[in-house]
Amino acid sequence: MHKIIFPYQKTLAAGALALLLGTSSCSFFETEAVTDPNNISIESVLQNANQSQINALAVGLEASLRLGHVSNAPNNQVVGTFGREVVVMAGTESRWYTELLGTRSATLDDAAYYNAAYSDFARVRRAAQIFRESAQNAQILTAPQKAGAAGFARTYEALSKLHILILQGGEGSTDPNAGGIRINLDDIRKPGKFVSYAEALTHLRQLLDQAAGELDQAGSTFAFPLSSGYANFNTPADFKKFNRALAARVALYQKDYAGTLTALGQSFYSRTAALTLGPKITFDPGAANNSGNPYFQLSNSNAATVVTVPDNFQAEAETGDTRLNKVALRTTPRRVGTGPTAVDGNYEPRVFASQTTPLDIIRNEELLLIAAEARAMTNDYAGATLDINVVRTAAGLAPTVLTSANALDVILKERRYSLFYEGHRWHDLRRTGRLRTEVTPAGVVGVVKPQTLMYSATPFRLYTRMERPVAEKQWDIANP
Repeated sequence: MHKIIFPYQKTLAAGALALLLGTSSCSFFETEAVTDPNNISIESVLQNANQSQINALAVGLEASLRLGHVSNAPNNQVVGTFGREVVVMAGTESRWYTELLGTRSATLDDAAYYNAAYSDFARVRRAAQIFRESAQNAQILTAPQKAGAAGFARTYEALSKLHILILQGGEGSTDPNAGGIRINLDDIRKPGKFVSYAEALTHLRQLLDQAAGELDQAGSTFAFPLSSGYANFNTPADFKKFNRALAARVALYQKDYAGTLTALGQSFYSRTAALTLGPKITFDPGAANNSGNPYFQLSNSNAATVVTVPDNFQAEAETGDTRLNKVALRTTPRRVGTGPTAVDGNYEPRVFASQTTPLDIIRNEELLLIAAEARAMTNDYAGATLDINVVRTAAGLAPTVLTSANALDVILKERRYSLFYEGHRWHDLRRTGRLRTEVTPAGVVGVVKPQTLMYSATPFRLYTRMERPVAEKQWDIANP
């Protein structure tokens, strides 16, 4: 039978979540059902959950998003490697700086450890479905409370699917086999086929819009607790602003700039609010069933695995940019590999100050950059300039003026430094046609390092997408 653990802590354990998301059923060979007083079956919560179960499911859903970051292949390290933001120098796992840097093959292994983020974010979607269905069938919840649960869950479902879509890519192609994701997953035993990148984005917009409508019907409070990461977004009305921020991100990816600006107007976008305003994933390594921020790294660490930053992050920045404090020069450089595929690590990330530093899901700084891009793409360069200069002023830089000739280049550079190591750079280059998979540098001799060039260098390759996981391929083979 399906089982789920409901811990007393405000976080659902990773192991419990895995049990919750399991798809196995009772075997024909079982002689009798076994009742476990410590593990509640999924069927029981789907039929008529009580308040403590609703609370635990909500906590588990929120905590599940953290799993995509605390696995053995943290999302921001994987996509950060693809986008040449970081290099993971793992003493016991050379694939971080060989396969993921493109030195071994033109395609990636579809069953390697670095596919973990895909499966972890897929679990978020499954947790969202279970929570939503359980809330709808719970007799203790009122109609507005059920609407709030549905809006909350669908927002998380959209966010999880967006993470998977970014990993899979497929921009510019209508071939469902070129990236894309599954969108019809209500019946996990009969999932729908993969759809294209464009169709997936359309689905995500619809999902977020549906959630926004449900949040409008949710009354003034949720019927379940939210973590401190949602301190300013823990009512249906304020959570909807988060939902609309995600909708603006998706609309930007669709190149629906008018829709982007409409969504921003309903979000928490502001030229005067703190750039850090926004919901966050929280970490607490001292609490049971929790963990520390996986992207925190001790200064000048000599651990077996060290994350480093390509030299060009410093070299290509403007003088005086305070965002350069996100990286620091190592006392002792690191090197992995030999010969033409050697990689030197002179700098290291300092984005996160400690293991308890939260991770932004989306924040006002990104919304300003989204607004600047949407306005520039609709020829409102004056408005785009106002947005971009809020970000530049906060970074200690002089104001600039955006024009048709420089707008996108300037905006992408600001995104590079404002959103460093947060999972955006690779997709930004890809969605704007700036990701060049093969580059032969003129005049480069000796050891060729990926950090010496803006995008890539032979023999290093840049990948446009992750390979579809082998389990997904096998499912489609078995279910044509």
